[in-house]
Amino acid sequence: MDKRISTLIFIYVLYLITAVFMVLSTHGQKTMTMFLFGGGGILLLITFYLVWILSGRKG
Repeated sequence: MDKRISTLIFIYVLYLITAVFMVLSTHGQKTMTMFLFGGGGILLLITFYLVWILSGRKG
């Protein structure tokens, strides 16, 4: 089987396991929400900080 196909199947299986876990577990829902919003906020902060630092350089 092609390497790309097996990678896509692996990602799909991980997604399926995560989705089933979210449906069956309240604790899992809270944990995933924490990771999504917390991680998203940190990535947004780092992105804006890097843009601010790089825009301050003039050559």
